Amino acid sequence: MKAVRLLKLLVCSLFALTSTLHAQFDDMVLAKPSLHLESASIEPGKPFTIGVRLLIEPGWHTYWQFGGDSGLPIGVEWELPQGFHAGPIQWPLPTAYPAEGDQLTYVYNSEVLLLVQITAPTPLPPNPQKLKAKLNWLTCKETCIPGKGEAVISTDATPEPDLIAKWRAQLPKTTPPPFGANWDITAKQIKVTLTDIAADVKVEFFPIPPEASIEVGHPLFAPSSADGRRTVTAKIESATPPNAGPWRALVTIQKPGSNSREGWEISSATQTAQPAAPAPTTAAIPQGVTPSSPPAPARGLAGVLWAAFLGGIILNLMPCVLPVIALKIFGFVQQAGEAPERVFRLGLAFVAGVFAFFLGLAALVVTFQSAGNGLTWGFQFQNPIILVILTALVLLFAQSMFGVFEITLGSDASTKLDELSRKDGYAGAFAHGLFTTLLGTSCTAPLLGPVLGFAFAQKPAIVFTVFTAIAAGMSLPYFLLTWKPAWMRFLPKPGAWMERLKHFLGFILLGVVVWLLGVFGYTHGVEGMTGLAAFLLLLALAAWIYGTLPKPLSYILAALALAAGWTFFLKDALNSDAPDSPALTATQKEAIPWEPYTAEAVEAALSKGDPVFIDFTAKWCANCIYNEKTILETQDIRDALRERKVRTFKADWTKRDKAITDAIGKLGRVGVPVYALYPGRGVREPVVLPEILTKGLLLEELSKVHAQP
Repeated sequence: MKAVRLLKLLVCSLFALTSTLHAQFDDMVLAKPSLHLESASIEPGKPFTIGVRLLIEPGWHTYWQFGGDSGLPIGVEWELPQGFHAGPIQWPLPTAYPAEGDQLTYVYNSEVLLLVQITAPTPLPPNPQKLKAKLNWLTCKETCIPGKGEAVISTDATPEPDLIAKWRAQLPKTTPPPFGANWDITAKQIKVTLTDIAADVKVEFFPIPPEASIEVGHPLFAPSSADGRRTVTAKIESATPPNAGPWRALVTIQKPGSNSREGWEISSATQTAQPAAPAPTTAAIPQGVTPSSPPAPARGLAGVLWAAFLGGIILNLMPCVLPVIALKIFGFVQQAGEAPERVFRLGLAFVAGVFAFFLGLAALVVTFQSAGNGLTWGFQFQNPIILVILTALVLLFAQSMFGVFEITLGSDASTKLDELSRKDGYAGAFAHGLFTTLLGTSCTAPLLGPVLGFAFAQKPAIVFTVFTAIAAGMSLPYFLLTWKPAWMRFLPKPGAWMERLKHFLGFILLGVVVWLLGVFGYTHGVEGMTGLAAFLLLLALAAWIYGTLPKPLSYILAALALAAGWTFFLKDALNSDAPDSPALTATQKEAIPWEPYTAEAVEAALSKGDPVFIDFTAKWCANCIYNEKTILETQDIRDALRERKVRTFKADWTKRDKAITDAIGKLGRVGVPVYALYPGRGVREPVVLPEILTKGLLLEELSKVHAQP
């Protein structure tokens, strides 16, 4: 029973770790946020400067816009009165902080004040207004503790121009730098040659990758040349995604005898220095989505693991998984009369299948990341080859329920049969675990959406850790039920009814086959779906031949049936394509007037100040279909959308679409369903709703929408 003790230790350790860390996070306040005005004079339509300050406990630090080897930048989310708009964060010069383990990070110690321009509306409201900022940050010493807080200030608060001026002096300068910069970028390295810098001047280089998920090695300076050249190189340790944009860097210089530094931001786009272009927060968001990498949830990695574990448990209850859960329950009924040790070993084999799938998926994520490509949750439903294999497996499972594969042996072969059944039982349980998980990943379960969005952008160790936690959650009920076979006494006793139940479950699986055929038809049209159906018919015939006719004749005829299915039907089916969907319009007066999603259309609506609701969906996503039929397309929601004059866009991800994939990624998710609500009046930060909607939650969020006149 060593396996039992090991798994119990793993589960208990996970619970203990997360509980301990949660308690620590709740009890420690290592940074205090506050807001500060530069001027008491606020003019209509004019920008004014506000400072976002963090006072940090001595010995601790927080992070610049790019953290380096670890760390997360300070996040600021604004809640502003109607008509006020926030600009991007202006980041003061950071400090390079070498830590144990050959880590190099870019930090602020003790205190930092980020500058943000707020533009006032025209006309200006007569009464003082409250400006509110929600902050999240990561403070580190020997360990790292995430934090969050709010800061509020009134527009009639006492101004603090000296404090703002002190930190404005620490921003990168917007004047032309006193040096030149020439970039040389390859797939594995960036090299920047700085010119016209005296040998006794101290130079620092802070890289800013085009995307936060890109890993960059430590900047290394070559010795200064006699003509004033400084060459700095840094390895690119992860692939740069296509169209990721230009590289930027902050270069600081400190002259001999001076205690202060000056900095300029340079860009590979122009090969010359340029004024600082701070990373956007909530201002002028292009193309209708927030261009940020998914932040860590507020409770850090421990919180991510806890959410992943719970999300894995909930995944068992999703509509995507329920059709095959009955098969496992039936297996438990069959095992109820067997030896407890064998039942437990079969349960471990099933659990191993679940873990194998998730660890294999983690390996795929890491592989695609290193190649510069993205992988999404539910990708198998967009890949025709995997979809065909999945559909064929479900059909074969159904035929096994109808007894197609039952082979009767003589009594003299009972010993051999027992040996084979044990081998097949473990292999079958393992395959069942794989199959259940594969079919269940068409949709993201509650809690898993943000977790997956975070995990897909992390380093390999974190990716594998998060997917292990999901696997532990999903497999826990099965492990417990087989670990304690006595609990199976609550299940019905084996009997003649089991044969009828097997046939009934076979029909359930045939229903799953019909659903998967429909998914294939959405991407490959009616001709493609018909071709796949014909292939499946020949596959079923081959399975029947294999299970009925004597060997080796059955092998030959089954192979011929499969070859005919491929040659005459499946090959053409895979090459077919569904016609483009017609423009989405209201089919009746009361229906939601969905518009087809494009980034340009959403941006145009946001630029006009319209509130916007985007439904990221797919026809193979059972959760999406459930939400649409039971929540979105109900009279209360239709009336609320119409009353608030919300523009509604449907982003159909049934076929893989790069624009939609990118938009989902920028919202911190990697799968559907995703629901984004922009409240209007120029607000570019969307509310991202949970995967399983409720009517009350959606109506509450719609009540906050700023309806256009």
